[in-house]
This record gives sequence, C-alpha cells and structure tokens, in this order.
Amino acid sequence: MSNSNSIADLMAAGREDQATGERIHIIHRSQVIPDEDQDRDDWDDPATIANVESIRRASRIKLNDGKYYGIRAPLWVMPADENGKHKIIDGECRWRSTEDGPEEVQFLPCIIRTGDKKEIRLDHTAANGARKQLTLFQVANSIKRDKDEFGLSTDEIMAVHGLTNKTQLSKYNQIHKLNDRAKELVRGGHFQDVNLVYDLAKLDDDALAKLEKKVAKGESFQQALKAVSPKPAKDPKEPKDKGKGDDNSQGGVSESETGTIILPLSLECAKAVASFFDVSPDLDPKELQAALLEKLAALVPGEPQ
Repeated sequence: MSNSNSIADLMAAGREDQATGERIHIIHRSQVIPDEDQDRDDWDDPATIANVESIRRASRIKLNDGKYYGIRAPLWVMPADENGKHKIIDGECRWRSTEDGPEEVQFLPCIIRTGDKKEIRLDHTAANGARKQLTLFQVANSIKRDKDEFGLSTDEIMAVHGLTNKTQLSKYNQIHKLNDRAKELVRGGHFQDVNLVYDLAKLDDDALAKLEKKVAKGESFQQALKAVSPKPAKDPKEPKDKGKGDDNSQGGVSESETGTIILPLSLECAKAVASFFDVSPDLDPKELQAALLEKLAALVPGEPQ
C-alpha cells in the first residue's frame, strides 16, 4: 500500500474506543498543541527524555504490511480553539515522540473531551496519577492547584491522585511547608517516598547541609537522612527505689523523679485531643504522638521544641 493510501486510511472517519465508547479522531500533530499549564515540567530530565525516546522508537517499527506501528493509545485533547488547534489534556509524551517522524506517524488518534474546566482537570490529573510518573514535588504542586485553582474537594483530590488516606495527603501538603533548602531536595527528585517528608522537615540547616553532601557522594537518600536525623531522647532510667520509702509518693511517682509524667492515652483519646490542636487525627500513631508533643511543648514557656 502506498504512503498516500495509508494516510487516507488514517484520515477516514474515526473509530470508536472500545474502553470508553467515545469517538477516536485522527488529527495531525500540527493541529495538536501542549498545555503550558500542565503539571509535568521535567522535559529536560533524562528519565523523561528516555521515555519519549522509547515511544518514538516503538512508533517507527515497520509492520509486515509496510505500515508503521505508530501511536496506538489515543491522546485526550480539548475541542479545537479559534485557530483550529486542540490543546492536550493527556498524551504530551506521545505527541513529542512524533516530532520529525514519518508523515504517517504524525497522524495521532485523539479523543476530544468536551467536559467543563473541572472535568478536564480531573482527566489530566487522574491520567498522571494512574501512571505514577510525576515526582513528589510535581504531585504536591498538582494537589495544591487542584485545591486552589479548581476547587477539588479532599475526597476528589485523593481519588484522582490515587491516595488511600488523608495521612498521605497531609505528607504531600507538608512539602509546601518545608524551608527552601529542604524543598530543593524534594524538587531535585532525590527520593520518591513521601513518607520521608516528615523526617526531612525535622532537619535544621546544618543537618540539611550534611544531608546534601552525603547524597552528592552517592549515598542513598534514605540512609543519608537516617544518619543526619536527630536521635530520639532516651527515657530517663527509673530509680531503683521508685515508690519505696517516700511518704510523699503517690501511685508510684515520687518527687525525686525528673518532673515528667506519662499519660497513657488510647488512640481514640489521642485523636480527640488532636482536634483541639489542629492536628490531623489521621496521622499514624507515632506521627500523631510526635505532633501532639510538639503542640504541648509550644504551650510551655522555655520548653524546648
């Protein structure tokens, strides 16, 4: 089959997407444009470049009938603007991979999404979340935009980003509260485990400098973070004669002890206390304990925090 006939086939009436029932239109890449406000901003990153190159190579594979394999997964695009251009909702990597490719490959299968601003945003965010390819910093920024610009609720944000609980969401939100030095470590993509964000937030400037040096030398971020993190204070040893021979002792706690008390609280009680201090009750028990202790310490003048 000649090349012109192949292109004519591509430009024929669109077919139906079996997964969604939507119509797939064949649109030339010149009529498709990227969205300058999309979440991904790492086009110069080697991993992203490698991903685009991988798609490019696959699209150039020649099939037995002489056609190119091309781009098979449809892009999601907005309706054409006044210039006849369709802005990309999902699929910019695929679009980029066809640059300078054979003319046949530059005809892209596209689904035109006609929802409102919020629905289009959900399409874009959910697609990124499903692939889990954004960095922690990009996900954090995406979540912030979803809330501030698009008015998504907490449940909606968790759904489109694939988060299973509010604790995970709290950790992503914590990224925006980091100081600039710590934030740069997240932005640099040195780690992808959001659970490490709270540990990073505890480091002072000196500890962050040590962390940067260790990471620069090739040490894994998790090991380096553990090495520079402040060590938890050891519980003071209980006196051997605790509760004995002290007429002023009550319940086994004597005046000669360190001046600290231990209040055994059930998890439900701790969650109830959390509501008074604007602390998320959905934190895991250790994080909840640390957050409550920090809030209590802030109430006492001169108490180290």
